[in-house]
Amino acid sequence: MSFAGKQIVGLVTGLAVPPIITKFILHPVLVESKYNEVDSLKHDLDYLGWNVRLREQEHGVASEALYVPTSYFQGRY
Repeated sequence: MSFAGKQIVGLVTGLAVPPIITKFILHPVLVESKYNEVDSLKHDLDYLGWNVRLREQEHGVASEALYVPTSYFQGRY
């Protein structure tokens, strides 16, 4: 392979490899894990909110004063 051919292969490789690495390796590792953490926190807060509501019902708190979890308004339950 000639010197000019090696330069073209190197240029194409240098232009193609970084976006591929970014899309398939860096983005899933760095970005999607943050969203998974946010979803996990939302789930944990929702779980805690429903437990608070159930404990208040057990202790006889009036229905108007009961804690209402956010998922109650989102139509999940």
